[in-house]
Amino acid sequence: MSSQILLSGGDKWFSYSGELFGDVSVPATIQTNLIPNTGLKDSLVKIMPFYGDPAATTTGEQLGVKVKLNDVTIINSQNEYYADAIEGFTIFIPRQSKLEVISLNVSANNTQIRGCNLIGYYL
Repeated sequence: MSSQILLSGGDKWFSYSGELFGDVSVPATIQTNLIPNTGLKDSLVKIMPFYGDPAATTTGEQLGVKVKLNDVTIINSQNEYYADAIEGFTIFIPRQSKLEVISLNVSANNTQIRGCNLIGYYL
């Protein structure tokens, strides 16, 4: 899990989760990024989830992503996909907001690699 890191110019920030995966004991969700307070300025944020090759390819066995802003779900996506075709999401985040990105999991793909990179531009 990764938190927010301010870039040297002070006008952008980023968060990298790194590669995450589990085993059969992993729950149905894995937190990839948690930023308790996005700062004193509003942000435009690009959310870029990534996934490794699926362990299971049957319908309903894909990973997904949930984005929560101040504990309210604003994105919930778990669709059929090709791992390299994820485009990501761009969202507006008000100042001093809590941002959380969660990987949605299914038991057949507990060991599938997943993660999320964020870049925020202060407005």
